[in-house]
Amino acid sequence: MSNIKREGTALIVIDMQNFILEEKGAAAFFGVWKQVKEKDTVKNVQKAIEKARNSGIPIIYVQTFVRPQVLPDVGIWKDFKQIDFSKASPWELEIAEEIKPRPEDFIVTKYNTMDAFHNTDLDAILKGLKCDTLIITGVATNFCVETTVRSAMNRAYNVVVLSDCVATVSEEAQAFPIAVIFPSLGEVTTADRFEIAL
Repeated sequence: MSNIKREGTALIVIDMQNFILEEKGAAAFFGVWKQVKEKDTVKNVQKAIEKARNSGIPIIYVQTFVRPQVLPDVGIWKDFKQIDFSKASPWELEIAEEIKPRPEDFIVTKYNTMDAFHNTDLDAILKGLKCDTLIITGVATNFCVETTVRSAMNRAYNVVVLSDCVATVSEEAQAFPIAVIFPSLGEVTTADRFEIAL
């Protein structure tokens, strides 16, 4: 069981939007939605959010938006360039209903980046809240989550990744960051095992 101090801690929810999480979403071809369903990722994130709310820990949601017309023609961005976000419904871009933000929560918007810190106000929010410890949840494990974890560690934040609150395109892509990358950059636990020390 991991004991996490309440003071100075924030829960980060990365890219838990319908266009990624749902079979009918614009990014369904990546297949993240399959692992999300198999592993009950949304339900597990919901548990983590409830623990955070009950302990008075701030919750910060990160939403991704894409401008395909200015994306480079390399790597995974090639796939994103095939999505016509101008035709995406408002529902697709929203955070999943089960974990949607409340008025007191923070929402950080990122464009054309996997890193929740890059060109966003996330670091400023965390500094304003006097946070030094981040509990990380979201998708996709080996893309936006891993990039954000690395960026947080570079900024001297203590990082705790909830392994059952992250999902990606395959079991293989999920296993390596959880077994090798995240333990090197912080701590790994689960929604059930972490406790908030009041």
